[in-house]
Amino acid sequence: MTTSLAPTVATSRWRSALVVLAVVIAAAITGAAATKPLLSALIDGGATHNGPWRTSATTGSAAGNPWEKAAVALAGLYALTPQEAVYFTAFTDSSGETLRGDCRYRVQGVPPPARWWSITAYGADHYLVPNAAGVYARHASNLPPSADGHFDFALSAVTTADSGLLIPATGPFSLTMRVYNPAPEVLAQLATLPLPTITREGCP
Repeated sequence: MTTSLAPTVATSRWRSALVVLAVVIAAAITGAAATKPLLSALIDGGATHNGPWRTSATTGSAAGNPWEKAAVALAGLYALTPQEAVYFTAFTDSSGETLRGDCRYRVQGVPPPARWWSITAYGADHYLVPNAAGVYARHASNLPPSADGHFDFALSAVTTADSGLLIPATGPFSLTMRVYNPAPEVLAQLATLPLPTITREGCP
């Protein structure tokens, strides 16, 4: 006897559609600034945690769960398949405190095993943070590692350092680390891969 999978697939699609619709409506009602906690909660649904970073092995694929699809609809964070790119998102620092624009941070780590990588800051509206220098990410091309193989840069609303990254002056923000064409060990070690630390250095 053959069992049809059609009802299961249809149910999954309907569930995904309903979650996405609910999230979009909530975002429209509450406003952009209030959606950071909502987006954080959505990404947590089935996410793999690695320090302050969260990710999923199915994001960008047909196997993605309804929460991942809702996060995509809300902020457009993901697009490529895991074999093309892995996305790590942080809404807190390494001590678990919410990332705030009125604080100063330092990001320290080692380049991941991949063809290319980048770290980008996003404001409460999920858009890039405007800045006169036009620097919207620190990445493999503009942040060479030190002699010991590490990289180190500041996050601040008033940073002027060549190696810094601007964050909003107020409100919550998030960081997304993109790892393009990752080596096999990246997907195999999502929870244990050495990822950058995010240290709060001070707040007003």
